[in-house]
Amino acid sequence: MNTVRLVDPTGAHPGDQRFPLAPRTRDLRGKRVVLLDNSKANSEPILRAIARILDAEVGLGEVVHLRKHSASLPPRPEVLAEVRRHADVVITGVGD
Repeated sequence: MNTVRLVDPTGAHPGDQRFPLAPRTRDLRGKRVVLLDNSKANSEPILRAIARILDAEVGLGEVVHLRKHSASLPPRPEVLAEVRRHADVVITGVGD
C-alpha cells in the first residue's frame, strides 16, 4: 500500500503515523473536477488551462473552481465542504 510520510517544517517530529493515499481514478471521463486554487499569482489560469486540456482530451463532467484564502494555510472548512460536495477529483497547485 502506498503511504505518505508527513514532515513538519517547524522541526517538530510528527510521529511515525503513516497515512494511506486515496485511491486513484483510472479514467477522468465524465468526472466532476474541483480546481482548488491556492490563491497565489497565476494559480487560477494554470489550473483552468489544465482543465481545458483534460476536457478536450477526455471529456470531463462538471468543473468547479474553488479558492483557498491563503497559500500558506489549509482550506477553510466551508471550502473543504464544497470540495466534498462537488469533487470526484481535485486538481490543486501553485502559480508563482
